[in-house]
Amino acid sequence: MYRIANGISGIEGTWIGRMYVIEAPDGLTLIDSSIPGALPRIEKDLLRAGRRLDMVKRILITHAHWDHYGSLAALKEATGARVYAHHRYESAVIRGEKKPDMPLPSQLHGFDRLVSTAWIQPQLKFNIAVKVDYELKEGDRLDEVLPGLMVIDTPGHSLGHCGFWQPEQGLLFGGDVMMHLPSGRLVLPLASATRDLDEAKRSVQKVADMQVKTLCLGHGKPLIGNATAAISAFAAKLS
Repeated sequence: MYRIANGISGIEGTWIGRMYVIEAPDGLTLIDSSIPGALPRIEKDLLRAGRRLDMVKRILITHAHWDHYGSLAALKEATGARVYAHHRYESAVIRGEKKPDMPLPSQLHGFDRLVSTAWIQPQLKFNIAVKVDYELKEGDRLDEVLPGLMVIDTPGHSLGHCGFWQPEQGLLFGGDVMMHLPSGRLVLPLASATRDLDEAKRSVQKVADMQVKTLCLGHGKPLIGNATAAISAFAAKLS
């Protein structure tokens, strides 16, 4: 694992659907669960850091897309951890009642249509049926995970997309509210996997107004301690 802050780390090797770990006195909380088949890699990285799978007590899901809830069923079976997800649509996907709400190829153009056809649409065949122990909404406090941590709604990429925000530390686990490219640029999530780009832009502006210092995203390296200016500049380009 790589360190982000005291008691907060990232799981190595989950660059498609990054995962994060929060340590609490009663055990570990995972933010998202990466792609299907990631359990051995997750267990290996925890063991390297002197942690075990049976220490995982909670799994928080930012949104129910293949690369964020892919190993949730395996993790739930291996750990018995409690699952937290947004009440709006995401919980129903995790329970196997609905499919992720993504645009159809016919609604897209050019490269976005190609990506949707070749990569995104096949992911919709992936299905799990996992109990959601806690259905979340904006403003819910998650002090058992991290004192002061709360749920914020950041819809657009998905209907019930949410982040996990600790205001005293200026720390946001942002899921796919935006992506951080290897070049250092912040960009919107892929149009081929985003249900409402205008709403996604409004969520970026919401995050910019929060004065985030450390931003942990689902795609791209975390911005640690210096995220505010980069997010503000990105939001300004979208307005």
